Amino acid sequence: MKGYSQRRSFWALIGALLLVVASTALFVYRYLDDKAHYEKWKDYDECGI
Repeated sequence: MKGYSQRRSFWALIGALLLVVASTALFVYRYLDDKAHYEKWKDYDECGI
């Protein structure tokens, strides 16, 4: 029974780490995507179009 509990907590820890890594990657991707979008359209915003 002790081995089962350790395996279960190991997989729970791995799942939590994967969730943290995936959410961090999503935030970084969104930040870079928004930055690229802003850079692309900033000249048009300045001229009033």
